[in-house]
Formats: sequence, C-alpha cells, structure tokens
Amino acid sequence: MTPPPIDRRTLLGMIAAGAAATVAGCSKPDETIHPMVDQPDGTRPGETRRYATALPFAGYGRGVTGLVVNERPVKLEGLAAHPASLGATDVFTEVSILDLYDPQRLKAPVGPAGPSSWPAAARAMRERRSGQQGGRLALLTGRITSPTLLARIAALKAVYPGARHVRWEPFDDDAALAGAEAAFGRRLTLRPRLAEADVILCLDADPLGPGAEQVALARAWATRRRTGAMPRLFAIEPSPTATGAMADARAAATPREIALACRFLHARLAGAAPPALPPEVERVLLAAVAALAAARGRALVLAGDRQPAGVHAFAAWLNGQLGAPIDHIAPVDPDPAPHRAGLAALARDMHAGTIDTLIVIDANPCYAAPPALRFAEAMARVPLTIAATRMPDETSMRAKWRLPLSHPLEGWHDWRAPDGTASIAQPLIRPMWDTRTPSDVVDLLIDPAAGPASYARVRETWASLDAAGWRAAVAAGIVADTARAPEPVPAARLVLPPVPPPATAIALTIAPSPALHDGRWSANAWAQECPDPLTKEVWGSSARMHPDDVAALAAEDGDLIRIGQGGAVVTLPVRAVAGQARRTVTLLAGYGRDGAGAIADGIGANAFALADHGPVRVERVGTRRPVVTTQHQFALAGELDKLFPVLAPQAAMPARPPLPSLLPNPPAKGSPPRQWAMAIDTDVCIGCNACVVACQAENNVPAIGPAEMAVGRDMHWLRVDRYETAHATGFQPVPCMQCEAAPCEPVCPVEASVHDAQGLNVQVYNRCVGTRTCQANCPYKVRRFNFRDYAGASLWGDAADASVTAQRNPDVSVRARGVMEKCTYCVQRISAATRDEDAGGMPGPVATACQSACPTQAIRFGTLDDAAIREARADPRHYALLEELGTRPRTTYLARRKNGG
Repeated sequence: MTPPPIDRRTLLGMIAAGAAATVAGCSKPDETIHPMVDQPDGTRPGETRRYATALPFAGYGRGVTGLVVNERPVKLEGLAAHPASLGATDVFTEVSILDLYDPQRLKAPVGPAGPSSWPAAARAMRERRSGQQGGRLALLTGRITSPTLLARIAALKAVYPGARHVRWEPFDDDAALAGAEAAFGRRLTLRPRLAEADVILCLDADPLGPGAEQVALARAWATRRRTGAMPRLFAIEPSPTATGAMADARAAATPREIALACRFLHARLAGAAPPALPPEVERVLLAAVAALAAARGRALVLAGDRQPAGVHAFAAWLNGQLGAPIDHIAPVDPDPAPHRAGLAALARDMHAGTIDTLIVIDANPCYAAPPALRFAEAMARVPLTIAATRMPDETSMRAKWRLPLSHPLEGWHDWRAPDGTASIAQPLIRPMWDTRTPSDVVDLLIDPAAGPASYARVRETWASLDAAGWRAAVAAGIVADTARAPEPVPAARLVLPPVPPPATAIALTIAPSPALHDGRWSANAWAQECPDPLTKEVWGSSARMHPDDVAALAAEDGDLIRIGQGGAVVTLPVRAVAGQARRTVTLLAGYGRDGAGAIADGIGANAFALADHGPVRVERVGTRRPVVTTQHQFALAGELDKLFPVLAPQAAMPARPPLPSLLPNPPAKGSPPRQWAMAIDTDVCIGCNACVVACQAENNVPAIGPAEMAVGRDMHWLRVDRYETAHATGFQPVPCMQCEAAPCEPVCPVEASVHDAQGLNVQVYNRCVGTRTCQANCPYKVRRFNFRDYAGASLWGDAADASVTAQRNPDVSVRARGVMEKCTYCVQRISAATRDEDAGGMPGPVATACQSACPTQAIRFGTLDDAAIREARADPRHYALLEELGTRPRTTYLARRKNGG
C-alpha cells in the first residue's frame, strides 16, 4: 500500500521532532509583533530585544518582558506596567522559559491508532457531532479570563446549544466567594491594599507566598515596611508559610482552632468571654486584637483560601468594623458556578453515560480531581475523549485523542489580571512543533476546516482599538483602563463560623507547592530543583508534622509513614517541623505524577489522592527514604546572631571600626573604572527563590537531577538560606560576596580566580584545572564545581534535549566539566552597558538578574558611588556576613527587623 503524500507542514513537524532541527528552526512569528516602547531603533544582530507579552497563572494573566536574541526567547523578566508583575517575577514565571524548549512537549496530534494530524482529529470530532445539538458534548477547562477564549466558547455554544462548559482549578476561590456572598449578599473578590496597612492579621492566609498575586502583594507589603513606622504582621496557621516566617508574631493552629480564633476575636471586641484556646494562640490573638483596635482604618484581616466560607465571611465583617484598606470588585472569572460542584456534576453525568464527547483543554482532572469522583473511571465511559495539553499528563494518557497545545509564547492570547487589567500577549517565536492555541482548538470544534488563527481571533476581540491603539497596547503589554473599578458594598453581616467538633484523628492540610503549584510545573527540571523556601527540599517533598507527633510515631526525619484517608493511601518521608500545629499533617501538591515524563514521574506522592474530607490515619512504615535537602550543605560556621542579626524597629547594628581597603585601585592613566557592589535587605526578603531561578536562566546554570543533588553538588550560583533564631525567622540570599580580600584568589595555582579593575572576583573558566582549592578556602560556600558534564547531560530520559540548548544565553559561556563556577554579578550585563557607553551611548543603570526578579526589591546593585548603595551602607542596619574574617565583601546586608509580638 502506498503511503499518502506528506505535505510541507507535516514534514516540517516531523523534522522538528529531531532535536537538532528544533534549534535550527527558531524564527520570529509571521504576524507583526511590537517591541516595547523603550526599545532603541537599529538594534544590531546578536543584541537583546525586549517584547512585552504575558503568561497565564491558573487562568490569570501576568505581564512579562521577553528577552529575545536572534529570534530566540532566552529569558523572561517582569513587566513594569502590569499590575501583577510590576517589573518583577516569581519562580513560576522564571521557569516558564524552560517549558518552551522542553523536549517532552507534545509535538503533533496522537489518535487511537497512534501519531496522526489535526485534520484527522477534526474528522473524528465532526463524525461524533454530526446531526447533534451538542447536548452530550462537554468542554472542561481551567479558569478562563481570556476575552477571546470566552468568546470562542460562546460561539461553540451557539453552534451546539446543549454543549456544556465546566471550568475547574484544583486550588480555587470557592470559599472566598461564598464568604463574600454570605457577608454582602453577592459574590465579590477582595482586594487588600497592603501598602496602606499598619496591622495585618492572617488567618491561614499567605499573601507573601506562591500564587497569582505574590509579586503584587509582596511589593505592597515591602513598600509599607520601608516607609514610616514599621507595620505589624500576625499569623495564625496550621503549617509554616512565607507570611508566617515574616510575621512579628505567629502561632500554629489546627483548622478547628482557627474557627475558634474567629469567635475569640469577636468576643474580645464585643467585651464578652472568649472561648478557650491553646496559650500560644491566645497570646498572639490578644496582641493582634490590641493592635487592630489601635489601628482602625489601617488594620486588615485576611482569610486563606483553604478556610471555609464562614471564616471568610467573619473576616469581611471584621474588616468592615475596622475600616480596613480593602477594595471589592466583581469577580474577574465570569463563571458563577463553584469549581468543585461543576466538576462533580460533570463526573456524575459521565458515569451515567449522558456525555458522549469530552474535550479537556489545559486541565488534568485524572491527577488532581477529588478521588471520590473517580474521574479516570468516568472518562473510560465516554466514547470520545480529547485532551489538549502541552505536556503529557495523566488525563491525556487516558484520552483517545491527544492534541498538542502551543506554549503561550508561541501564539496570540489575551488574559485579565486578578484586578481585571487586560493584556494582549504577543508571540515571541513561531510554534516549534505542530501545535495550536486553546482558541484554535475550540475553533476546530466549531469548524473542522478551521486552521490556526490566534492573531485574527485576538484582533477581532479588540476590534475597538484602532491601529495605533492596537500597537500601543501590544507594545506596552496592557490595555489601558481595563482594571475593574471597586464596587460599593453594604455593611457586612456578622457570620460566626461553625466550630468543628474536637478532632479524634489527625487533620490533613494540602498546600500548593512553592515550585510546582498544583503540578502544572512538575515536568520542569528547574522547578523540581528549586529548593523549598522553608525546608530546602528538592526533587520531592515530605509529610510535615509537629515534632511531638513524629515522636509519637517513634519516627525520625526521613522515615517513611503511611497516610490513609478512606480507601486511598500515600507513603512519604516524614519531617518534623517546629512551627507545625499539633495533630496536623501537611502535604504539598504537585508530586506523585504518573505519565508526565522523565522529570516528574516517580517523584514524591500525590497529595490530591487524599483530597476527600474525612479522618486521616498515619502510621510508620519502618523504612527510610529521606528527601534531598540543601541547607545543611551550606551551613556557615559562625555565631547565629552574627550570621543573621535581628533588630528591634529602631535599633542599629553595633558600631564597628572601619577595615582598611586596598581597593579601588585606579590605573595610572585615565579615570578609575566603576566599582560594583550589592546590598541585600533581609527585612523584606520573603525567600521566594525568584532570584535563584532568574540567575539560573540568565547564566546557563544546568539542572543536575536528584542523584547529584543528593550528594551535595548543587550548582545554583545563588542560594537563599533560611534562619530560625530565638527572635525571628527569616531569609538571607547568598551570592558570591565579591570579597576585596578574597580568600579564594591566593590559593589558586593557575590564577583562575582573580580580581578585575572593577572590583569583581571573576572566574577564568578556560584557565581552571579543577583543583577546588578556591572552594575549600571560601568561607561563604558560594563556589560550585562541575563534577560532570552537566550542560551536556540529559535529564529527560529518551527525549532528545538539544532543544534545551536554544534557551541558553549566548552572552554567557557554557562551562565544561571540571571547572569552578560562581556568581559574577552578571558581568555580561555590566559588559553590555560598558560597550554601549564606549560606543557613545549614555551610561545607564545595570540590573543583575536576581535584582530584576526580586518582588520586594530587596536587592540593590550599583557602584560604590551610586545613591542606592551609599544609602544602604549608611543604614544603621548594615552589616557584612562573617565580617570578622576581614574579607571585606562587596555584597553586604541590612538586618532583619521585628516588632515585639
């Protein structure tokens, strides 16, 4: 039988599946894309061009700046004009560039008989829909705020009036919206103004932790912390969070005790007798009540998404009593149906056989849906199942058709931010494989002959913008004046949350992973290797319990425990966490994947398997499997109070006599070179690791995998140490100190570690012979050795990984095996600025990758003469790490501050 002829598109798609052709095929999109408005004209080949675009996070848009070199996006930074990024990033934004080049991506449609094509998938859909009105058609997606995608779904319903659209997110805001409805009579989204709050009480809320608004909320909190009297932060939570770590007073509480805390607050404000609570919780609440009452008009109470609607309703009432700095807006997500109820109703109909076609777009219910729904079993009862996704996952494995979605940087999109601001996201590169956008997939359901048309659809949505307005919106990254206006609200009704009966079993809490979220970044090697901010675990996670509960199991850190709920059981290593509430166990989502590729599969256990409500059983298994953790590898030798000083709000570091300096050492002729320095404010560092991954993306730092990490060979050039002192918990980013008297330099036998004229401790890679004497002599433990050819090795199993090389920054050398690596203050950026200045341009500020990423602007960089560095070094909180060694570091710190609890 003669095989059918292969058209050009199919042939190119097949070639693109080969790794070498993948890199060679990088090119700019067909449509006109617009550089940012500050892009200089006449940019030369090989130089970096900047484009404004956006990326989704759980359906919400967040503005990013794409750095493109020779038609290849190589780095993502924040978009200053966007309210959800404000020029900064988080871990999820930084790792998303690796997803673009991931060799595990689906590259072409796959049908029941194997590799197929889009026309064949369209025929299968047309045959199933022929003569029907769509009453048995269901479309399942994640949260959608895209005006274009919503319009295409509306068009689909017009063609098939009975078609059903269900949206669902594993971590939802159902309780928050229900609480607002109980308090105000309608669904509203709360928008706290943290920059105006003098006192904040968090009831299992983590505004500084991972989420769609981490950057914006953390920036607002840090801004307020730098101005005027230092605000006070209180946290009541079951398990430690970033917010709890930065709180002035924190108490661990079970879910039942948080409900009691609401009644305690009400009783104290009403002058009634409060309910009994554990002494530590009561102490924090008493301090919080006094602070809230004294700061009316500038006091704020936040409830976490995991808390029931009653806690949210009470928080709304209390905020009204306090005159809290809060806005309320109509929900940006237009779907009024609760996430869990919509998914449960769909699963019931699938089990009943009333759905004959299921299309899942960018969602993974077979992994994250509540186990009681038996979603995978329900899918097997549906005659035609189609999953559209970028990466293989548990749902696409069970679907009869797998359709490859484009990466967001490969097509035209639009999204709304959590405040409603719209972004038009332009592509930065043509699709690398035979993929389509979500709106293209919906168009295929409407018209099987439809081809890729994401640009036309987005332009149609924004037809109200003329040519100039369109170009301005695309170049700026946002559509002006599209944010939701605050709505007036009536006085909130008082709702006291019901108090659950005393627990006889251990309570379970499931939290999103700070690196993998709900699992959508599980296949990303950078995300897997990014240390947990609190435990420093990588490539897996533990079951976190109070030390007394661990002792009651006769277990130690790393011992395996079995956690059961109903008929489901997961097995994980246990970790004793001092800040954990007693009789609670916390699991992180995103692990325990099956069918998601070589990076994700077999790492940890799936916490969603225990997502049903009910008593939890915990028992020790009897074997060990410790999770890899990094902090012990970098523990510095010194007194804790000197390594991480904690001061009262107005206190200062002890006076120190100035140390002599041999630098700067100007040359004999000409003006002296600029001398570079960095200052890091630990008072506003939230440990989010955005700086760590930004450095990795900028400097071609490879991921090395769990086996290498387990033996202490972490290659990150920058780390964030977590300290827990008698006074406070906090975070300390540690790059190279760029010592003026660098201990690493005199011991190198080949002078590979040397100082340059700008005061930088540079590493000459092609001179290094790998003696590692410099590493042994560094008291800060910031040097990394390439034990293996990490840049050339593959973590992706059988998947060819040459596509990953397309992400690498051409301005930074890719290091070979057997050389020492370390932070260089992004010397390539300094060099680029110097070249521009030498060419007659105006010298501008240089921003390192870590500085650009930081949500709280904790990192300052510049010359010793720059105002920001002079101001930091004159601050009473200024100190140098291990200053007593006399290394005279150019990287210095501002001490953490803490109000009395």
